[in-house]
Amino acid sequence: MKKIFLILLLLFTIVSCELKKAQEAYDNKEYIRSIYLTLSYFEKHPNKVEKIKPDIKNEIMEKFSNIVNYYKTEAGSSNLKERQDGYEGLYKIYALFDVYSQSSNFTDFLSKYDGDELLGEIYKIIDERIKTGELEVKYSRDIISILDEYYRNMIGYTKELSGIKKIDENKILKYESISRKMSQAEADKLIEYANIKEKAEEYREAQKLNEAAQETYGQYQKNYKNMYIKIRELKKKADYQEADKLYQSAIRTSGAVTKHGYRESIEKLKKAQEIIPNFKDSKEKIAEYSKKAYVKYNISGCDNSHVPAYINGHLSKVGVYTKYSSEAEVQINCKVTDNYQVSTYPSQIKNLSQVKEVKNNDGQMVKKEFIFQESKTKSVEKLDFSYEIELSGYVRKKYSGNAYKQHEINSLQYLGNVPSEYSGKDKIEKLWGESEMRRKVYDSASFFKDLKDIVKELEKL
Repeated sequence: MKKIFLILLLLFTIVSCELKKAQEAYDNKEYIRSIYLTLSYFEKHPNKVEKIKPDIKNEIMEKFSNIVNYYKTEAGSSNLKERQDGYEGLYKIYALFDVYSQSSNFTDFLSKYDGDELLGEIYKIIDERIKTGELEVKYSRDIISILDEYYRNMIGYTKELSGIKKIDENKILKYESISRKMSQAEADKLIEYANIKEKAEEYREAQKLNEAAQETYGQYQKNYKNMYIKIRELKKKADYQEADKLYQSAIRTSGAVTKHGYRESIEKLKKAQEIIPNFKDSKEKIAEYSKKAYVKYNISGCDNSHVPAYINGHLSKVGVYTKYSSEAEVQINCKVTDNYQVSTYPSQIKNLSQVKEVKNNDGQMVKKEFIFQESKTKSVEKLDFSYEIELSGYVRKKYSGNAYKQHEINSLQYLGNVPSEYSGKDKIEKLWGESEMRRKVYDSASFFKDLKDIVKELEKL
């Protein structure tokens, strides 16, 4: 008797738990989920329908009616988005009641609504939203996003329905077919706008829309409407169109007869070559323009410092170094003090000892003397930097700056037979090193800022 009571108590708890989740979904306005949770439970346990209390059954029926009225009101809205949400909600309710046979114990919805008519209304609303959206003038990414928004809700939901376990196989096939038709409708719309873009000679846009169509319907038919061939054709046209646009722009820019113009032309021709290798005579044009594009410069006066390397690095995109000053279009004269030094002082060593009680191998406490050393080391790195840079020739300008930095480190280390309480007390500091020290000092001296300004001056030529 006790065992039977426990089983009944467990069953009551399960029912209460399931209905509680459905109630929570209802309270959170997750109406479709609320219906799903209720029906899925009674579908698994059909014998519970007859045993459910009348007041609970009436409450379920009332909630179902409220949900239907909510979506019915939305479906009557003048706002197209709300209207679509309403009809989609009604269709989702229809589908759940259609899938779960136990729904007939709570509602006569299926006798009042026809699934095909609800779907037809959804298609009509989508078509109307598309017409009022003027998608033909939008970019492909926006068209794809908008159509996805219109169709994805129903496509995703009908896929979910076909994945519900233990439902009639004919129902699975039915909702798989609906999901497929919705995906096909979206793909056809994408292709329609792809054709519009192609006629307008916007080949890259047309390519992207066809790719989106293939992605949308490809799981059902891999080469839908010979999409692979179409995408390849459009890509070829789009590549040529973009490469030619860059090529023509490069030719026009070079007509400015400035070094800056030639450099821009070279970059455009390189981009054209990335799209189509050796496009037209772009290789020959790059070679021709390269002779005119870069400022010839010479550096003198600071050969024994790191400064020339920094100057060459910064000017690499706008200039070319020449070792002959007579060939230079810009002469760079510099005076530099650049002195890096490291001083390491003798270590201060302190001998230490401690007597402590420790356990020996036999587990007995014995006295042990620890003899160890405390070593303190000090190191200092310094960098004294100053510079004067004068540009002459095509550019006439002067720059100067200076900075000094000192970095001191102090290391502490315990050596020898070190007691356990000293473990982890070592403090090992490291020098920044010459490269990092130079970076910090050069930055403080505004050297990098001046180099950027020199680049800007040469870019104007």
